Amino acid sequence: MPGRAAISLFERIAGQPLAQAERLTDTVQLCLVKPGETIFAQDDLHPYLYVVESGLLKFTYLRSDGEEWIKSFIVEGQFFASLSALAPAGRASFSAIAIEACRLERVPFVTLRDLADADLGWSRMIRNALMIYGERKERRERQFLTLDREEHFRSLVREEPNVVTRVPQKDLASYLGITPVGLSRIAARVRSEAGY
Repeated sequence: MPGRAAISLFERIAGQPLAQAERLTDTVQLCLVKPGETIFAQDDLHPYLYVVESGLLKFTYLRSDGEEWIKSFIVEGQFFASLSALAPAGRASFSAIAIEACRLERVPFVTLRDLADADLGWSRMIRNALMIYGERKERRERQFLTLDREEHFRSLVREEPNVVTRVPQKDLASYLGITPVGLSRIAARVRSEAGY
């Protein structure tokens, strides 16, 4: 039934059971997405939040020259939205693209906003979700700005090994800001040091 994954995740984020959950489940849409399919594109009007039941996605910025820049990856058990697109008449600041087949629950943000306006538990959930999102973004910025590419790769292997093993090498290289050949060299050094 659509909404179960969203309610479970939102209650975990809130740290408590959430009232009026049926109001949310009535509006949740199940989305089955194929590899390579775009969930939303940069500059789309898209006021929805997604919960990832299964699969792997990448978030990308498209530069004016048409080159794609990968900002992050997301896997099952996490949520995502473009905050810019959640504002009234706002547009997505990035694109969300499936790397693997995905099962997503799409939640209209207006439903979450209305629940938060009426209930402290839902308000706490949104506040905590924003903290999670902000921490993720801050960690990515710190890694990108303070670590060299090899240190960044090592950090990723340590903190998100599930992502490293599932993401295609070209996408992982793009995320790290290096060429696939450069990534191959770094990965070989890391494997050699680890003894595998």
